[in-house]
Amino acid sequence: MNNLPPYWTDPGISKFEVSIKSVKKLDDRYYIHINENVIRPAGGGQAGERGHLLVDDQKITIYDTIGEEGDIILITDGHLAEGTKAQLEIDMDWRSSMMENHTAEHLFAWIIKSWNEDITVGELWIDGKHGSVELVGATIDLDTIFEAEHKVMMIIEQDLSVKSDFVDSSSIDSSVRSREGLTEKHNKLRVVSVGELDRSACSGIHVTRTSDIGFFKVLDVKTNDKNTRVEFTAGMNAANIVSSIYNMALRRKYTYPFEMEQLGAVLDRAKLAVDDKQKLIEKTNHLLSSGATVEHFMEVSFRHEYLPGYDASSLRLLANQLSTTGSTVILLFAPGRKSQVILRVNEMSQDASEYISKSLMQFGGRGGGKGEVFTGGFVDVKDPMKLYIDLVSGIRKVLS
Repeated sequence: MNNLPPYWTDPGISKFEVSIKSVKKLDDRYYIHINENVIRPAGGGQAGERGHLLVDDQKITIYDTIGEEGDIILITDGHLAEGTKAQLEIDMDWRSSMMENHTAEHLFAWIIKSWNEDITVGELWIDGKHGSVELVGATIDLDTIFEAEHKVMMIIEQDLSVKSDFVDSSSIDSSVRSREGLTEKHNKLRVVSVGELDRSACSGIHVTRTSDIGFFKVLDVKTNDKNTRVEFTAGMNAANIVSSIYNMALRRKYTYPFEMEQLGAVLDRAKLAVDDKQKLIEKTNHLLSSGATVEHFMEVSFRHEYLPGYDASSLRLLANQLSTTGSTVILLFAPGRKSQVILRVNEMSQDASEYISKSLMQFGGRGGGKGEVFTGGFVDVKDPMKLYIDLVSGIRKVLS
């Protein structure tokens, strides 16, 4: 094919002489038509390119590039007269990032499709900050996404060549990934090949070697019915994000001691602490407005409290601080995957263990104690509130 745009054949070229065909103003932006096809317009799921127009001492910013009936239109912040000759400088940071993101998307989609042929690529967006790809046909779990991310990184390290060929649409077979209807719309297609791995019909800008991608990171995953949308970034953007997040964690490592490998567990505990705090606030509000939970069985007072946020030591401290008069049974329950329980009695005819040990064993707990205090615990508790209600019910039966 003749007159191929330079952003396909040599994307490293960044400066061009262009001539102004026409100019229109819309709101606070100018739409400048140029005669030369040297800067890529938005299309095919990829954002338009950015840069500057230079004429003598005048520097005009190109915010975006669009195509209209074969014309290249620059959306700018300044005006140039029709017929003016100008130097166009491509924003190579923006272009390079789009190239990295787009080639990385090809690799990621190819890997996923190689594992599940029923998946197709839906909506796609690539710009100089990030990319997103919709994988249609399956809900993909995070482990599979992360495995694909790792494989992209391995291909980056292999430094495979990325080449373009221009072929007749009629010669496209199943070995080339292409969007539905694409071969019917065009007589010729550009096919981007990554080594011997992936071949895709594509009009976007790509790196020339996989090592140019540098780094690849999945940023977010959203599922909906049988679709999975993956947001990602590549190159220095990806490296900077990973570095920033790691440094935030590293800074906190010395104020809240933990090993970096424990970060997931630390976040889980933080979420649990937030949930427990909210439940504790609700419990405190209940105590302040309604008072303690006390039931009466003849002359015996039975007080029981569900105390989110408490651990074993704080539970013992509270049990020792509660004042009691007359015949009293107090049950304190600290919920969690590992739930803790203390039963304390005052002026009762039997030891504390007699009121709770049977229920404790029935629901898989362990504990012990003599006299007025019994302590116990449960592991792998799926529903702490139900366990608490069951323990209260068991003690009620003993008291009645």
